[in-house]
Amino acid sequence: MTYSVVIVEDEVEVAQLLAQYLLLPHGVAGRQQGARQTLRQGQYQVVGIAGNLATAKALLSAINADLILLDIHLPDGNGLDLLNELRREEMKSEVMLLTAAKEVETLEKAMQLGACDFLVKPLMLNRLDQALARFEARQQCLSDADEVTQSMVDTLFGLQEQLKAPVRLPKGVDQLTLQKILKAFKANIGTAFTAQQMGDLVGVSRSTARRYLEYLLEAEQVSADQSYGSIGRPERCYKMTSS
Repeated sequence: MTYSVVIVEDEVEVAQLLAQYLLLPHGVAGRQQGARQTLRQGQYQVVGIAGNLATAKALLSAINADLILLDIHLPDGNGLDLLNELRREEMKSEVMLLTAAKEVETLEKAMQLGACDFLVKPLMLNRLDQALARFEARQQCLSDADEVTQSMVDTLFGLQEQLKAPVRLPKGVDQLTLQKILKAFKANIGTAFTAQQMGDLVGVSRSTARRYLEYLLEAEQVSADQSYGSIGRPERCYKMTSS
């Protein structure tokens, strides 16, 4: 899918950088982000560039762009006023605002007017790439959907990324040891372990293993049952729940 883009930016160098990045992302960004951006190459068509509000209005009256990259401070006015007009006219273009303004009120107004993203100058290309990736996900989601689902809504409102974000672990639980314990469970599918057995397996003390196992139990990644040893002392056994 190819997306049409209009750039409204009075700084010629910035407008050119944006246009080049959209058309040839790999060439502008260098090799570090090449894999992601090479996949995106050819997805965007810059159909117009305007350096002021008057030109932008004339351009947008003739073109229904999928995406508008809009500077806020322009020589003949404020980009937020243009965004307000576009919304009153019910233009469906997504709008990313570009600005050096640091006022919180500007951000609040942008959110009220439905800007899909807000990029602070000087622009960081990796941040722009993230914004474009979110735009693409929303566009793809809307084009593929037959009806509204929660997954669709989460994608459109940016909740999927939040849900995928790493969860902050409680004090005393580190990611490395946790992954060792999870790996031990996965390597022994269906096997139940006591805290002592798991500790011996991954090389930690019984009390440490028990702390991690109780964390996984609370997270509902394992289940627990009572086991009675040879002398009748009950001890918890932990088993990974089926996904």
